[in-house]
Amino acid sequence: MAKNLNSVSFTILLLVLLMASTEILESDAACFTFLGECGPEPFTGSNADCLACCVALYKSPPVCAGRVEGNPAHCHCYVQILKRFT
Repeated sequence: MAKNLNSVSFTILLLVLLMASTEILESDAACFTFLGECGPEPFTGSNADCLACCVALYKSPPVCAGRVEGNPAHCHCYVQILKRFT
């Protein structure tokens, strides 16, 4: 039992160190906080067009993604909010 517990603890420790060293928690995959909508309704452009619209409207640092979603299509702008423990 103790040997299994040590193996699990060691595996979890390695996983946490890997995530911290690669900054996986701060990647573009963490871009999911809704900021607002952009452009006409329905939005007829692509995701790239949506991102360009979002950057023009909200500026680049806060905006990390623009995605065409919904029916009818809307351009949704997303921002990445980082919470660091210092």
